[in-house]
Amino acid sequence: MNDGGAFARRLFDQLKLMRKQMLTKLRKLWPLWIIALAFVAAPLLSAFAYVVDPQVYAGGKIIPARSCQSGQNVCYARVTVNFNDPNIGNGVWFDTVEPNVYILSIDAYVTTAFNAGTTNPLTIGATKTGSDFLAGSGGTSGTTFIPLGSTGIFHLTTAAGLGLAATANTTLQTALNGAVPMYVRYPQTGTAATTGQVTIVITWAKNNDQ
Repeated sequence: MNDGGAFARRLFDQLKLMRKQMLTKLRKLWPLWIIALAFVAAPLLSAFAYVVDPQVYAGGKIIPARSCQSGQNVCYARVTVNFNDPNIGNGVWFDTVEPNVYILSIDAYVTTAFNAGTTNPLTIGATKTGSDFLAGSGGTSGTTFIPLGSTGIFHLTTAAGLGLAATANTTLQTALNGAVPMYVRYPQTGTAATTGQVTIVITWAKNNDQ
């Protein structure tokens, strides 16, 4: 019995020693765990990053086409434009759509009126100065273009880019894999604006049948 008890104590002591040695090794290795987790997490975090103006990045960063997770989802892009956003007068790339998607709607909410002295146009195009999705003027105010001088919500039911008008145009399919970039521009004229903010939401259905 004494021998059995001594053996049990020795085994218990050995297990305690092994546990202590293992914890010591783990404590020494924890910085490597953090580095490994950083490598794993970095791509996931970058997938959710929203780059408003890739033109400021060296190497010409490309915004890939936004893709819905399910074929039956409606995709959307939302962008808020302020009168004094950097480079907004020259055009800022804010999103990209896959080729041949069907643009369902272009809506806008002017939170604060824009007050440039002469004109307050806002365009959305496949190029910096284009108006393929939304013209800056012409047609009926509030349905074809956004009247930035007035506050409120506007459903642009006759906007230029509705349907396939822009996304099926092969000339405009210039981004990665034939996708269509979307640039927003506020080329004000006259006395410079001191106020203005608008939020724009564009929705579309994926190309499931072409």
